[in-house]
Amino acid sequence: MKMLKITKHNSIYFELSDGRIGVVYKSGYVRVTTKGSNTRFYQINKKIKTGTELNYSYSRTLVSNAEDRIKTLFEFNQKNCI
Repeated sequence: MKMLKITKHNSIYFELSDGRIGVVYKSGYVRVTTKGSNTRFYQINKKIKTGTELNYSYSRTLVSNAEDRIKTLFEFNQKNCI
């Protein structure tokens, strides 16, 4: 995993071991491109189920610390990209 660039909004782009792109956003989201496409991203933040048993939805847990966001992406790389 190597760092590619930092944008003016402090988003950090990484190239993962299998060639995909991982992005860590200042807002707390961590996203990774799909295999075979460098334009479609999906979130790897943990999901939390909210609401009642019949009427529920999912929300994402935001990672507030920058080090923890990078650590989350690194753990994803170790587990899924090697």
